[in-house]
Amino acid sequence: MTNFEYASRINEVVGLDLSLDCEEIDLQDKFYGLFQCFMPEDAGVEAVFAPLQSGAELQTRIMPIYAVTAQQTREAFGRGVAPGYFCPPQNPKFDDEALKSLALAHVQNLKIFAEFLGDDELLEMLEQIKSARVQESFDLAHNKDGLANAVYEAITEWMIDSPKLDTKLWVLGEAYYSIDCDYLLSAYLQYPNYAQRPQEDFLKPYFELYLAGRQITFDRGEVVVFTR
Repeated sequence: MTNFEYASRINEVVGLDLSLDCEEIDLQDKFYGLFQCFMPEDAGVEAVFAPLQSGAELQTRIMPIYAVTAQQTREAFGRGVAPGYFCPPQNPKFDDEALKSLALAHVQNLKIFAEFLGDDELLEMLEQIKSARVQESFDLAHNKDGLANAVYEAITEWMIDSPKLDTKLWVLGEAYYSIDCDYLLSAYLQYPNYAQRPQEDFLKPYFELYLAGRQITFDRGEVVVFTR
């Protein structure tokens, strides 16, 4: 199945009525917001994954997102509003200690990733993170710590360079990104498709923090957890 054939299958089965008379490079853009079509409770999303190698595993990864956002999505629909993104609400079951534990696990897993890449500079930067803190908000615009950018660049380069087990998943690149405009989240959800990857599912703590309605960044030797 070619990329165009896969795109046509999604278009038909999901009932999107898209015009696919375009260059192959433009196929991704056609599916921006695809996963929002299955809000609130993922009904029918299996049609997207059925033709894919590791499709069942890929589908399993995305299901928790629907589960944690279903209630607020139904409420939005009741007001006549369609959510543009999946933004999990803050989960009160996670206290500060649990959040800090997840954040430090994320840092430890990023070290594993840096070692996998052989990126000594990134590893040295990560070694400077000694603690975690939780706060209500964080001004990312004025944060001068370069570690977040270094992590982003390393992960996005790996996403591009790693061979893919099923090349058709490329068609869903923008669909994955548009879940929450987050490349690290996109990398986690597509993890089974990367042929060269750490044995550790290294972005799992990041995903769990996302599901808890939290974001993270780095600031002066700490990993910071804050409300979305």
